[in-house]
Amino acid sequence: MSPLRIAFLCNEYPPGNHGGIGSYTRNLARALVQSGHDVRIFGCYKPNQCRQAVENDHGVKVYRMPEPKGHWGWIGLRWKLYQKAKQWSQLGEIDLIEIPDWQGWGAVWPRLSVPVLCRLHGSATYFNAEAGKKTDPKTHWLERASLRRADRSASTSRYTDKRTREVFQLPGTADAILHNFVPLNQNCPLSQRDKNTIVFAGTLTRKKGVISLIQAWPDVVAEFPNARLHLFGKDGALEDGTSMQQHLLERLGDSISRTVIFQGHQPLPVLSKSLQTARAAVFPSYAEAFALAPLEAMACGCPTIYTERGSGHELMENGVHGLLIDPDNTKQISEAIKQLLRDDELAGRLGNAGWKKIEERFCPKEIVPQNEQFFRKCIEQFKRNHA
Repeated sequence: MSPLRIAFLCNEYPPGNHGGIGSYTRNLARALVQSGHDVRIFGCYKPNQCRQAVENDHGVKVYRMPEPKGHWGWIGLRWKLYQKAKQWSQLGEIDLIEIPDWQGWGAVWPRLSVPVLCRLHGSATYFNAEAGKKTDPKTHWLERASLRRADRSASTSRYTDKRTREVFQLPGTADAILHNFVPLNQNCPLSQRDKNTIVFAGTLTRKKGVISLIQAWPDVVAEFPNARLHLFGKDGALEDGTSMQQHLLERLGDSISRTVIFQGHQPLPVLSKSLQTARAAVFPSYAEAFALAPLEAMACGCPTIYTERGSGHELMENGVHGLLIDPDNTKQISEAIKQLLRDDELAGRLGNAGWKKIEERFCPKEIVPQNEQFFRKCIEQFKRNHA
């Protein structure tokens, strides 16, 4: 079969601070290039990230457009992104364009000569609905219009597809469920792990459950005074705009705060090294689509505690591949951490089973072919429908 030519619209392609969409896009783009396909990225970025017309990331071509100035600059930017997509499609340089649901970048795009696929990573409307909050009307309209404009859709989890269609009142289901994936790391035996180290990774926000984790932590330290909690991720903000890190420190007090280490935003290799040696990782999130952080922990053989909400049950079975907790139940969070600190057999069994689950279900050799097959199906159906 001929190589695919795919363009991803992504406004957070690494390096620099990025979230799950950026990490997912890099993982899939690099894997597709390694399989012989042509991949390009286009999106808007801070001016200091736009020094080259085209960057090369392991064979992935990255086009960064500078963020616009002025209150109405976003309208012109959306049009420029569409024009770039139109140019490539008219020149026959691409076969398909993938856009995320976040911020609704495909809204009001006219028809193109190639299909537009919308990937459901969790829109702003989706995450606000999960938190019981309202989304501003403009964002809600843009995201809904973009979903309706797309020729095809794929979701990173069954749960995200179901909830997205509920909050936007859309019929049907996604054309495919394509879970996120991560590369496998060397499975580190329990004997090589630091028995006192617990890792959290994610932006320090309420949505990630970091407040619940900090509330649960003193109970862990009461039984395990040598335990240390390492928080990897950039500082977030409370609703009033104040620093989440400062808020967490104030909650801990001087004695307990010495057991919590704020690592800040770190490159993935640094985080992976910590996950390869930590006793356990904990992610008490309130809302996710199909989060990469627990996948990365499991891929390092690290015993993993994850949320039972959202797509948690799609990733692991409680007590088999990891431990699922309610992010509102701080006692449950602390007990899960203490279980893994005190029980070598349980920690080793969950770490090995989690690693095996990634190998069997959520690694590149399983997920990348699924994406390739779906891309080809979208392209062929689009050609038939517009012959």
